[in-house]
Amino acid sequence: MPSALSASSLGYATSLVLEQRWRQQIRALSLREGMWLYSRIVQQDDPAQGWKIHVSATVVSAAEVFSRALPVLREHDVLFKVPAKLSLLAQLNFGSPGFSQIGKFITIYPRSAHEAVALARKLHVATRGEAAPEIPFDLRYRRNSLVYYRYGAFAPGRNGKPARIFDETGKPHADRRAPGAAVPAWLNDPFRGRPATQPKATGPIGLDYIVFKAFAQRGKGGVFEALDLSVSPARLVVIKQGRRHGDTDWMGEDGFTRVKREGRTLRVLHSAGIPVPKVYREFRHRSHYFLVLEKVLGRSLLPPKREHPAKPSPQRAWKILREVGTLLSRLHAAGWVWRDCKPSHIFLRSSSLRAIDFEGACRINDTDVLPWASPNYVPPSYRKEFARRRIGIFEDDYALGVICFQFVAGEFPPASRRTREQVYRRTGCPKFLRDRIERLLAV
Repeated sequence: MPSALSASSLGYATSLVLEQRWRQQIRALSLREGMWLYSRIVQQDDPAQGWKIHVSATVVSAAEVFSRALPVLREHDVLFKVPAKLSLLAQLNFGSPGFSQIGKFITIYPRSAHEAVALARKLHVATRGEAAPEIPFDLRYRRNSLVYYRYGAFAPGRNGKPARIFDETGKPHADRRAPGAAVPAWLNDPFRGRPATQPKATGPIGLDYIVFKAFAQRGKGGVFEALDLSVSPARLVVIKQGRRHGDTDWMGEDGFTRVKREGRTLRVLHSAGIPVPKVYREFRHRSHYFLVLEKVLGRSLLPPKREHPAKPSPQRAWKILREVGTLLSRLHAAGWVWRDCKPSHIFLRSSSLRAIDFEGACRINDTDVLPWASPNYVPPSYRKEFARRRIGIFEDDYALGVICFQFVAGEFPPASRRTREQVYRRTGCPKFLRDRIERLLAV
């Protein structure tokens, strides 16, 4: 009997099937601009601004959502656009083009507020029950709906300038994508028949924690610094959010799943004596998953926004090789591989190292997982793989080699061994160190 497909192989097969189905669905959309396909050309009665509707979807649910929405869109002959490839939707949901673009699978340009309200109602009924990420800064049509809306310009700004919208007096305003900006102050919300109101804080966020800084905001979730008021005295913590349906991959894993798994991983590693943040609390709030973590004090190996050390030297590289190598050896001895080893995830305080961000960590013997690494720290042979196909610690070894090279030369290692040798000679890197680095890079 043939062996069952692994989860990663199944995910790869699913991606091919879904992309093929998507190409079939959009055959009739021949008007293309960049990576977007449009339903028709702009007509004279299409306005320049108005109530814009977005329908959200994951790469897994996109084909089904579109098949349900298309009859409604055709009925109204409304102008809309969709991505030419599901890989673009994956980028949107990751947050690559910008946090505000997450979830914007179908963008619809109604001719009037009346048509917008009718479309939202029909699309909500047609698509309800499917999976989709929340769209930041838009207002949701109904609870658990895939339909969102905002008032805005129907065309991007020109010459790199942001788009503008005009009030009833003709005064221009910036077309902002920000909290509370979905409904301009001079308009009522036609979808609710009253001025828009912002949701009140409920649950642990806003009551037990005061969030005052965002370290990151992506499709899969955010990372925030907060004051924990649930204990006395209050303490600084890091809150990690996993969004339900956020940045869903071809295997169906979303931010919720990844952050929940990271919580389990951190507890295991902390119990094994690995210097990782302590998990104070885990909870669900508004369908998302949250980890409340110890705030790791100290400074990262490289300051924020700095790609390379300002004063590289072989001496610094040798010190880092020994200290980070020791940390990794302890992790590997516990049976784990980090898979996201890089300077911004390594903190130094009082001559001791701490490690953060273990969302992609896995057991050394795991192969049925997706690849996981940051650009520039992933082995070249691994960059086009769909699954982790071999066991071992090769991801961490390569990342450590990259970090050491950075602290030797102030740059990422060139692909050519000959060019790297030129860098070693220029920097005066001793042979024993260059040999260690080359062994780490040769995975």
